[in-house]
Amino acid sequence: MFLLSPAYCGGRRAAILLNPASEAATVLELRSGKMTLGRAFAFMSGLYFRGKLTYAERFGESYVITPTRGLQRPSLPFNLKLLREFAIGDVSVDNPGYRRALEHDVAALARRIGDDAQVVLLGSVATGKYVDVLLPILGDRLRYPVSFIGRGDMSRGGLLLRSAASGEELEYQPLRAGLRPRGPRPPKLDPLTRVAATTQSLRSRSRGVAVSLGHETAAPARSHGVVEPALRAGASGAERLRAIVDVRLRARPAVHRPPKP
Repeated sequence: MFLLSPAYCGGRRAAILLNPASEAATVLELRSGKMTLGRAFAFMSGLYFRGKLTYAERFGESYVITPTRGLQRPSLPFNLKLLREFAIGDVSVDNPGYRRALEHDVAALARRIGDDAQVVLLGSVATGKYVDVLLPILGDRLRYPVSFIGRGDMSRGGLLLRSAASGEELEYQPLRAGLRPRGPRPPKLDPLTRVAATTQSLRSRSRGVAVSLGHETAAPARSHGVVEPALRAGASGAERLRAIVDVRLRARPAVHRPPKP
């Protein structure tokens, strides 16, 4: 069983999904009602969540930790209402709404899977926002990938895609109360494995695991732009989120380089 940490729903990629003028293929999928939680989070998070979702599908069963609704299946239908709800939800042990919903669903999961199961957290173990909620309920059943320690999000995503492509599952260790696994940065991943990982990612996309990254469009566009979320200064919560809807595209600035000598 795998528990996937959530994507951030208040950033630039969320603004793309909220842009009513966007013709990006992912936005069109959302408008048509065909978007799922897993696909939406893979778009907003990019390589890291795509790796988690691909890996979890390859080796077991998965749930996604959400900011407001506890554990949810990656296949949960996703819409703009849910995006706005998640965007203002605070993933913190000090947020009663987040904590109660997660505790309720994890307790139900613990009763269902029995004492011999392993629940692997594919997310950060350096802070308490997941571990401090999960560990008191799951105890020794809660594990983490040892090779995550010392890696950044991009490196973890690449590692997971490579493991899924090779069929070799990572090593897990139990989490302990009061201990935060830490270690030095590991060596960079072997570049020769990128082809296999990319192939696995493309196959996963054909099965509905992930969505494309960047600002792709359903039809070729004449020009390229960057998304600039117009956030209201000093606002917070729902008021700040409404301002994200006001996005605009502007041409990328030209880069003038001096001629080579």
